[in-house]
Amino acid sequence: MDLDLAASDSVALHHGVGGRTLSGPATTADGSPVWLRVMSAPRPGGKAWNGAALADALVSDNVPRPRLLAEHTWGDAPAFQALMWERMKGTVVSTTPDLTTPAKNDAQWWTDLRRALTTLETVPAPADRQVFSQAFVHRIPNHLPEIAEAGVDLNVGRWVASHGDLHWANLTHDPLMILDWEGWGLAPLGYDAAVLHAYALPQPETAAEVREVFADILDTDAGRLAHLVICAEIIQAAERDALHARLAPYARRFATEILTPQ
Repeated sequence: MDLDLAASDSVALHHGVGGRTLSGPATTADGSPVWLRVMSAPRPGGKAWNGAALADALVSDNVPRPRLLAEHTWGDAPAFQALMWERMKGTVVSTTPDLTTPAKNDAQWWTDLRRALTTLETVPAPADRQVFSQAFVHRIPNHLPEIAEAGVDLNVGRWVASHGDLHWANLTHDPLMILDWEGWGLAPLGYDAAVLHAYALPQPETAAEVREVFADILDTDAGRLAHLVICAEIIQAAERDALHARLAPYARRFATEILTPQ
């Protein structure tokens, strides 16, 4: 369908990682505030291309997120996709994926987040839609050699539907909403909580809150494996961008804690 939208000349546009996406606020012909994202790809299809529409179709409305209102695609090589969502309610917890100050979320926010992620786990995600593969998990000692030295079992026991990129810039408060669903899919149990914790490590107060809320998951073998995966991912990405370069020392220290016998 065609999207009849307008945007102010002074609107701030947001560039995605790698320059593949451009997004910002817009207004429909009837004056409704919306959020528009345009993505380019070498060809149509793939996990990121299909992610938002699949989430809209499969994920329960009990998982709070902006509603996808319309989609328009054009071109073939390259291909372009425009997605229009309702404008998010609330304010992002952080303007960056990691935390530079403690997150100020009340007890109800944490309860709502825990409930949302528990609900998400029950979604029947397509079997071929994975945040990453078992083969990738087997390779994480390439970035954290201590894992191999410790003899950690890297076989994932349970894969569940997960957001896959649950950092602090993808969460809002007043009210809670979870943003950016293009990468969702199957991941090891506890992965979303582990990601949230890893990106909170620079702020020990908030990191402790994450560990408390998700203790029944994170303090298990599955939770420890999920933590090792995200720590390895952060270390792997440290050479590519400043965000992960500043997170890498925290991730390495926390991975060492996990691997140190208690």
